Amino acid sequence: LRRNVTTAEVGNAAAFLCSDLASGISGEILYVDGGFNTTAMGSLEEATAE
Repeated sequence: LRRNVTTAEVGNAAAFLCSDLASGISGEILYVDGGFNTTAMGSLEEATAE
């Protein structure tokens, strides 16, 4: 958890949502954020600080 995701991972999530496999999904928020949302991340500035 709490890692940066790749553009491929974001693309895979988008491809899934556009596929027939996701035909029953509506009105859902899908976080593709490496677990930052799950671990109650503070601010974006804290997450991206070097």
